[in-house]
Amino acid sequence: MEPRDLSAHVAYEAGRGVEEVARDLGLDPESLVKLSSNENAYGPSPKAADAIREYASRVHTYPKSSAADLRERLADRWAVTPEQIWPANGGDGALDYLARAMLDPGDSVLVPNPGFAYYGMSARYHHGTVNEYPVRRENDFAQNPDTVLPHYNGERIIYLTSPHNPSGSEVSLSDIEAIADGTDDETLIVVDEAYGEFSQSPTTTALVEERDDVAVLRTFSKAYGLAGVRLGYAIVPDEWA
Repeated sequence: MEPRDLSAHVAYEAGRGVEEVARDLGLDPESLVKLSSNENAYGPSPKAADAIREYASRVHTYPKSSAADLRERLADRWAVTPEQIWPANGGDGALDYLARAMLDPGDSVLVPNPGFAYYGMSARYHHGTVNEYPVRRENDFAQNPDTVLPHYNGERIIYLTSPHNPSGSEVSLSDIEAIADGTDDETLIVVDEAYGEFSQSPTTTALVEERDDVAVLRTFSKAYGLAGVRLGYAIVPDEWA
């Protein structure tokens, strides 16, 4: 038996764990702070830790597969319906859900360079192809119609990151709308707001209620200090949620 040809794929290699580095260097793990994955060095809320401890004795049973309680709370937070909330195994899982929902074999996506490697990786895993648009210092690391649309060629998904990692630049709601207006009807604009809590700019979620071609990615891994829980989610338009 032969698996599918994955020779064109690149494995995602996250930064080494604190315990591994501490063991190699003979250091106390508590003396190290890992910065490579932008994890919250202050840790989770004590209430989150208490909730995890409370649930620990029940991990032998499956939770509700619909994640109904979480979806309802998040829906209330973002003023959308629970059906529009797609919880997933981290932001990566939410990207996989969107790729699975949108991409037919051979469809292409447009990703920022530099940007989160998993945008393109997820598309390739789902038999898509990947094109790039540059995010450059000479343009103040902008992601706007002038820097994105010249590289657009009918891709099924365009990924924007706001705030952008690693530059910190942001995309305005008006620019997101202009990019969406400048693309085909069947192109989805995915705005990754993994670092949204670190910004005072309006969330793109408002556009999800107005349009059927904009989706938002959020995570509990960064600001909430819950990277080990592996919990992210997409907020998608009601029309096809």
